[in-house]
Amino acid sequence: MYPPSMQGPAKDRSEEVDTSRRFSEVYFGYASNLAPSTMKGRCPDSVFCGLAKLKGWRWQINSTRYANIVPSEEHTVYGALFFLSPRDEAGLDHSEGVPWLYEKQWLECERVQPDGNGTGQTVPCMTYVDVQRPDEGVIEPDYVVWINKAIREAKPYGLPADYVENNIRKYIPPTSPEEEAREIQMIRVMAPRARPGGGGGPGG
Repeated sequence: MYPPSMQGPAKDRSEEVDTSRRFSEVYFGYASNLAPSTMKGRCPDSVFCGLAKLKGWRWQINSTRYANIVPSEEHTVYGALFFLSPRDEAGLDHSEGVPWLYEKQWLECERVQPDGNGTGQTVPCMTYVDVQRPDEGVIEPDYVVWINKAIREAKPYGLPADYVENNIRKYIPPTSPEEEAREIQMIRVMAPRARPGGGGGPGG
């Protein structure tokens, strides 16, 4: 059974979303959402704006067999920054299971250059954190594909190789070249706006 973030489109919540704003939050995606194409598939209105690093947190696979981050003074987490539309943010909230699976936190991240070094510019970002399940676990086999995709796409934007080897690779079992290159198709987290007089969007 996949977690909410992998169960398909969220229920249409257009009645609850303030669509007068073009963007709502700057989002920091640190796991499979590190891949720009993954987020574009999940949140078509999102705009990728490079990588950032979050100090004082550590990336891990937790007891749900998926990724989360936990406070750790000596560590740093690399992630991707995206502008989210209000509708896409609402869809992510639903698919990530806020607040029962993940909770939203607003943290200061430092933007990263393509060479992997910080720019010195900090940005307040929203991210999803699982604070209820901090124990380490074994990765879900299908999730390996998602993480490998995220690594491939993020490297040209400044994801350091030593960060991958020291923080992520230990959770990922060896894969064949075919598995390494395997692609996935993301499903939008929020259904299109319902037409007047029609029913709601498709269910999960």
